[in-house]
Amino acid sequence: MTNRASNPNHGLADFLAQWAWFHALSPELRLLTLQTATTRTAEAGEYIAREGLPSTHWYGVMKGCLQMYVAGADGSETTLYCMRENEWGGDGSLLKKELRRYDLRALTAAHICLIPAQTFEALRNASIAFNHFLTEIMNARMGAFVTMLAAARLLKPELRVARGLLMVADAHATGPQELAISQHELALICGLSRQRVNLALGEFKQLGMVATEPKKGLLIAHVPALRRYVLAETQGTDGA
Repeated sequence: MTNRASNPNHGLADFLAQWAWFHALSPELRLLTLQTATTRTAEAGEYIAREGLPSTHWYGVMKGCLQMYVAGADGSETTLYCMRENEWGGDGSLLKKELRRYDLRALTAAHICLIPAQTFEALRNASIAFNHFLTEIMNARMGAFVTMLAAARLLKPELRVARGLLMVADAHATGPQELAISQHELALICGLSRQRVNLALGEFKQLGMVATEPKKGLLIAHVPALRRYVLAETQGTDGA
């Protein structure tokens, strides 16, 4: 399916209005942001930005989930990070003014806010609150990168799958949550084979941590139970 812009920037003002950094801007900068930002929708699998091309936008996820990943010469993929609803990304490449080092694609159907590089730079040069926000999200993303690296090198496959589920789940969920993600996509996130992910999910089903909805193609994750599992298993690994 071809890329398409939403019409006309549906929900953009409401999306921006929820951020403290936006309210801290001067009236002129708020107007600039509203006038230059756009939105687009994407189906699962559509590319939002490609590796090796100039970085042109800062991306905010209004709905859905985006996947940052790199592909090897043999076609194998490694997920770097999954941007969930109400997360922002692409700031690192804009700050370094370099060609993008990873592909960004929609992992699920998504609605995205795009702020042009020129506007991003204007906000960064003028707003302390905006810079504080950038520091916070980059620090959080770095923590996620470190966790994923440790998981890939040290943790058993079941724990990697549990962490992968939590990466795409709503961090504030207090009960079962539907995840519009396939086992194949989960395998890409975890860096495991689909068969190995299926075995882990089978174990999680027995433990009551996940369920499936075959007709909808959804995984239903019990987020608090997964958090408790990850905490218990991680503590056990640390104490081994």
